[in-house]
Amino acid sequence: MSVKVNKVLFKVKRAIKFLLYHSVLIAGSIIFSAPFIWLIGTSFKAQDEMYPPSWFPPAPPIVIKSPYLGANANELPIQPPDVNDEKWNRFLEDGRKIVKESFVELKNKIPNFIHSYLEENYLIDFTLATLYRRMPKELWTDEEAKYIKWIRQEITPELIVSSFDNVYRRVALGDILIKTWSAESYNVGNAETLKWNIKGECAKLVPQLEYFPRKSIEVHYDFSKHREFTLETVAPCTISSKDFKKIRLSLRGDRSWYTVWATVDVGGRRFEATEAVYLQNSTWQDVLWQVYSEEDKSIMMKSWYTLRDIGNSPETPPGMMRLRLQISKVSYPIVLLRKAWGNYREVLREVPMSRYIMNSFILVILNIVGQVFSASFVAYAFARLRWPGRDYYFILILATLMIPAQVTLVPLFLIWKNLRLYNTLAPLWVPAFFGNAFFIFLLRQFMLSIPRDLEDSALIDGCGYLRIYWHIIIPLIKPALATVAIFTFLWVWNDFMGPLIFLSDQAKYPLSLGLFALHAWMIWFARFDLMMAAAVLMTVPVILLFFFAQRQFIQGITLTGLKG
Repeated sequence: MSVKVNKVLFKVKRAIKFLLYHSVLIAGSIIFSAPFIWLIGTSFKAQDEMYPPSWFPPAPPIVIKSPYLGANANELPIQPPDVNDEKWNRFLEDGRKIVKESFVELKNKIPNFIHSYLEENYLIDFTLATLYRRMPKELWTDEEAKYIKWIRQEITPELIVSSFDNVYRRVALGDILIKTWSAESYNVGNAETLKWNIKGECAKLVPQLEYFPRKSIEVHYDFSKHREFTLETVAPCTISSKDFKKIRLSLRGDRSWYTVWATVDVGGRRFEATEAVYLQNSTWQDVLWQVYSEEDKSIMMKSWYTLRDIGNSPETPPGMMRLRLQISKVSYPIVLLRKAWGNYREVLREVPMSRYIMNSFILVILNIVGQVFSASFVAYAFARLRWPGRDYYFILILATLMIPAQVTLVPLFLIWKNLRLYNTLAPLWVPAFFGNAFFIFLLRQFMLSIPRDLEDSALIDGCGYLRIYWHIIIPLIKPALATVAIFTFLWVWNDFMGPLIFLSDQAKYPLSLGLFALHAWMIWFARFDLMMAAAVLMTVPVILLFFFAQRQFIQGITLTGLKG
């Protein structure tokens, strides 16, 4: 009986240990992966969704009819950290009540169009959040009567109109500007002079509403039965098709993420957009379409969408300009994908990321080939061949590991400059073909574990040293070579100091230095969302390499550490 009890207890203990070990592993993986999860979640956020901090961005709205009211989480009332829940809930309810009462009192001073929206929660909460951002901090700890009095005094008709302008999500069109290759600008028209026509049964044009600070014409649509409509305007324009460079349209979106395709007729020629614009912003944006040129191949920041010449335009004679916008509805899963991919699309479109990635992969491949060949070749000479001074030179190579890289940085720079190889990729990959002390030591220790009987048998059969190296040694040290390749990939992919010292041409930048240049540009425009997307593109190859090569990496490190 005791034997059975002991077996049961043994199985229980083993199960407990199994659960305990795996619980620790799972908890550790969650903790260490949290920064990467945060990075990915932040890369999905829009520019105005960065605050308050959250793991993932809010889902985009399901838009069937536009305009509508909406607001982001950071545009609504946020509880101050030093205010407890009870006081916050009480002040919030009282604040909403005062805002509603003030709306009723000021109704006659507010444009009639807004009257039907005065009971909407988005408008009330946005107005209250605007007041909270400028409210004195002492009112949170003072008497509630003073808080109510201050809220009532601060609500004005101008504040209500401004709040409504921010929560009123709509598609609106502003002025049109055309630029030539000689940098001349021509204002084609604005909301008052342009005559827009609409084709489609699901949309209509609404004239400019006087209370909005920026003049525009609104587009109201209903996609409950139809999926697309077309907007079109024709205006005088004396610019020829050869002089035409770009067209700028002031556009306000409604965060629907629906598709806008543009076609421009200028100087008797028709130009068609090669990529779509999305109605992803709820603020005014200047959308640029530019004719395809050498600038599209350059490494400059691309702030435009490309136009391609598709031939003559029989509908629009010379001396006139025609802009046609086709707006199409897409399914909600496509909207979610566009929201998730939006920042990555902008980074890949505006920044020459493809050039940076190509340069990084060129350096990675050349360095891996160079390190694997040179380090294994030198290690073979130290581990398997007998020659005078072998141990002395091996100690000399190991001694170079104690020299800081900063000490040799200036001499190396002068050497490559005198060789006229500055501002080329050569200083970043040629040294790999001369071996690395650490990799030579790593492979030598691995080769020492290989029995000499194999080598002696090959020599008896007439095999030379080079054939022994290639046909016997190399196949047996594949785990160690995989370790060398992985380490080389990580070092080259993340190397920043080398490209910073030896490169000045942005066309030759690898991804690490390209992200630094991108960081300087993004900081100026406060585009932290695009920076997070670019950081994910930098990190993903390393993560994939670990997952696909972790077995070879662990095997190479383990065997190298146990033998030799």
